[in-house]
Amino acid sequence: MNEDSTWGDGHAVEVRYPLANVEIPGRETWPWLPGEILLQCGPDEWEVAVYDKRLAQFEDGSRAPAGTPAGDLRYPTCYRDSSEIREPQRVAEPEQLEAGQ
Repeated sequence: MNEDSTWGDGHAVEVRYPLANVEIPGRETWPWLPGEILLQCGPDEWEVAVYDKRLAQFEDGSRAPAGTPAGDLRYPTCYRDSSEIREPQRVAEPEQLEAGQ
C-alpha cells in the first residue's frame, strides 16, 4: 500500500454519510458528519468512524436512546476517498465530542 499522510489515524474529520439506513444514490447530497480516521486502507481510501448521535447503536445493532452513556454506544464505520473527507468545518456539539473520545 502506498501510504498517504493526508489523514493520519485518529485525525478528526467530517465525512459524507447518509442518515437513513439505505445508501441513497448521490453521495454528494449526503450530509457532512463528524468522524475520526481509523486507518488508511489503500491509496486514497480510509476507514472512518462516524460520530453522530442519530446513528448511535448498541452492540446488538438496536438504536440507542438519548442519555445512553458514551461507553455503551457503537457508531458506524465507512470507507471513503479524499473527495468524501474534509477537515471539520464546524464546532462539534459537546455530546458529539464526548462520543468521539
